[in-house]
Amino acid sequence: MTLDLRLDNAAARRLADGHPWVFKGDVAWTSALDLAEPGELVRFCDARLRPLGIGTFNPRTDLCGRVLAAGAKARVDAETFSARLARALDKRARLFAVPHYRWVHAEGDFLPGLVIDRYGDVLSVQVTTAGMERLKPLWLPALHALARPSTIVWRNDLPARRQEGVSTEPDLWGEPLDGPVAVIEGDVTFRADLVEGQKTGWFFDQRANRIHVAGLAAGKTVIDLYSHAGGFGLPAAAAGAAAVTMVDVSPLALALSRRAAAENRLAERCAWIEADVFDFLDPAADDGRRWEVVVVDPPAFIKDRRKIPAGLAGYRKLARLAAAKAAPGAVFFMASCSHHAHPPQFKAAVEAGLAEAGRSFALLRAARADRDHPIHPKLPQNDYLKALTYRLDV
Repeated sequence: MTLDLRLDNAAARRLADGHPWVFKGDVAWTSALDLAEPGELVRFCDARLRPLGIGTFNPRTDLCGRVLAAGAKARVDAETFSARLARALDKRARLFAVPHYRWVHAEGDFLPGLVIDRYGDVLSVQVTTAGMERLKPLWLPALHALARPSTIVWRNDLPARRQEGVSTEPDLWGEPLDGPVAVIEGDVTFRADLVEGQKTGWFFDQRANRIHVAGLAAGKTVIDLYSHAGGFGLPAAAAGAAAVTMVDVSPLALALSRRAAAENRLAERCAWIEADVFDFLDPAADDGRRWEVVVVDPPAFIKDRRKIPAGLAGYRKLARLAAAKAAPGAVFFMASCSHHAHPPQFKAAVEAGLAEAGRSFALLRAARADRDHPIHPKLPQNDYLKALTYRLDV
């Protein structure tokens, strides 16, 4: 028997309007809810117990409910998942000639708690909720039928899974991987470590921004700060940059970048520096070198709301220090993947840092994640990636 969750009036109106989330404070809590299994299917209802939809419920977490199907006659079964996975796959197939992309982007593809990155016949999967983990028998057969993967890497090593009460042990299905996989974007083939690398192995969200920056790099000197596996640096080199310097603290990431540079015959114009970026940018360590294109793509500085002020101050400082490495008239690109930093806040922090560095600037482009990262229409806060390109000294 499906458990009924009675919501307050405000939450009921929100769900009726298409919002996919329910919080503990929205629910008329009963002792029966404390006994619910993490991730079990429930029916969301208004104060009069009129059904609003079906989704998953976890009494352990503040964001306790995720809507899978809306309406009084909603149902969730294998056909539901098969149709949504197929629709998401068809969208990507229309957008990208090479099957290397984010196939499923959680709520953006109406599959909350599920992220799938595709590298040809290899899939890297994150299941971030107990609900989607519990429903795996309904959606996993469709995943196999649609993609026919040779390998599935289950990236279960997530704090979110620990909070949800599900296993955090990584797993692998199918053929073992023989080292890092190829990632093809345009004319460049990168290398991604799906087992030991960050998140799902690659950051497809920056694809369009990498192309944009590469288009400004021909004949220029480029520095890629937080370079990871060469996402910005290698396309810039391929586009004709005179020289590219990549800086990252991770020896694993730099090794991936070096390998890809060699395989793409770009190594002669590339250099690598293993260092913490803030240490590298320390004015006391300044060696006088300046670059004509400066790329700053840091990890998330703001993990929760309490850290918003400190995180924005960090972005401001980083922009100030990085701007000091920019040659006169340089292109300056900076991004943030912290969804807690709203676009106007991030823009203000970056521009304050540029001003503190004594640089005038003009905004050339403001962008977000690429098209394989759709945003749920009722979750604008999940439009997390912000990417700003400036011309300095205008």
